[in-house]
Amino acid sequence: MSYLILPKRVFNSPLIEYANFEDGSFVNLIRLIKPYANGDCYAVYERTKSPFCSNGLFKTYEKAKEKFELMIRNNQYETKLRNRGLTNNLYYVKTWIKRLKN
Repeated sequence: MSYLILPKRVFNSPLIEYANFEDGSFVNLIRLIKPYANGDCYAVYERTKSPFCSNGLFKTYEKAKEKFELMIRNNQYETKLRNRGLTNNLYYVKTWIKRLKN
């Protein structure tokens, strides 16, 4: 099974949402500062033990959020969720979505 290795661009972009688990694993939802030409604007990055979780790049916030929620649910079979939350960077998502709609 091939595993998507996220580019450096993802790790230099703002974190939107996070979920941390008791075993030290985590799932992050990230908005790319510089979207790709193919339209990918969001990334989901995970370090979990669940075989059903994987990294991904997405064109819309809704698709990325759906994957983020699914990965949290899948990893909860392996370990307990310690905390999850939103960062102040969610503001940028809302302005980005407004810009795309106009």
